[in-house]
Amino acid sequence: MLPTFFLYLSIFVLSSSFAYVAQYCNGSSARISARFLCFFVLFVPAALRYGIGTDYFNYVNMYERGFPSHMQILEPGFRFFGLLNYRIGVSAHIFIAIVSGITYALLCFCLPRRHIFVAVTFFVLSFLYLDSYNIIRQVLATVILLYAFSLMYGNKPKQGFILCLVASLMHFSSLIALVILLVSHIKTNNLSRFVFITVFIFVGTNEWFLSMLVYIAAAINPRNLALSVLLVQPEINLGVTYIIFALPSIFIVFNSKKILLQNSGNFILNANVFYIGIMMLAFAVEIVGRFVLVMFFVPLFSMQILFDADKKYAKIYRYILGLCFLAIYMRYIEHSMLGTATAGVSPYRSIFFR
Repeated sequence: MLPTFFLYLSIFVLSSSFAYVAQYCNGSSARISARFLCFFVLFVPAALRYGIGTDYFNYVNMYERGFPSHMQILEPGFRFFGLLNYRIGVSAHIFIAIVSGITYALLCFCLPRRHIFVAVTFFVLSFLYLDSYNIIRQVLATVILLYAFSLMYGNKPKQGFILCLVASLMHFSSLIALVILLVSHIKTNNLSRFVFITVFIFVGTNEWFLSMLVYIAAAINPRNLALSVLLVQPEINLGVTYIIFALPSIFIVFNSKKILLQNSGNFILNANVFYIGIMMLAFAVEIVGRFVLVMFFVPLFSMQILFDADKKYAKIYRYILGLCFLAIYMRYIEHSMLGTATAGVSPYRSIFFR
């Protein structure tokens, strides 16, 4: 148990430290080296892990059988990439390691310098890094969307749109990012934002609307129908974890006037309001948690915008968010080692001791 705690805490401390150097160091060679070191700190434990995650052996089984459609309906992009590796003789574990490598390479090398420290730190502290041992294709999609979001924020909407489509080929839940594109140019005010969130709360507690959401989800991916049948009459899930994941976006909305003074401030506000709405819906509908996972790129990217917009209270925001997410990180590791977490990320096992 102690080695597992030590490993995960070391990953957090080292990756965030290298990300800090990559963002704030003045020397370009030091910044580039720090990005590579950050990548290896995240990638090596993931590449060497064995049998960790409830889906690990499911992926191995599907891969070794050549991804037959009767086992699970996979997104075409992920299936194509898997079959390509299968045809050239790559082993199942190496394939999973390659997917992890692509995920962390996008995180460490493609994000703008201004955002890398916050993005890496909270990527590790949130559910993304620990769950990437398990739900590999969805976390890959989330990081692709994070890169896409940075392009859209940097006034490169076409490239961002293409990456959103690529992400949807890895996991269908990524299609929700296209909605953000549709609402990004809508002018909003505090009243309209409040009404929007209220509507999501109403939908999340209304049985008829929930039934419609189930059918829409099933139209996107038939597998969602089986997962959602019992959610037509939902049980309210008021988990503190959901509230903590929404904190960055809540802080952003409360600072709407200052956010609007930033570059593409309206785009950032609309995206975070939409994220809060999805989070409110997830209180009632468990399957919506899939969208919460894939949409976490929104607050992950926007936190640096918040810190830049409200410099007076930036340190307070950092401390609050850092402590809250660190508490989740520690709790998640502990529950995993006690066998109460479904992702099964602990205790850590490597290929050398399988």
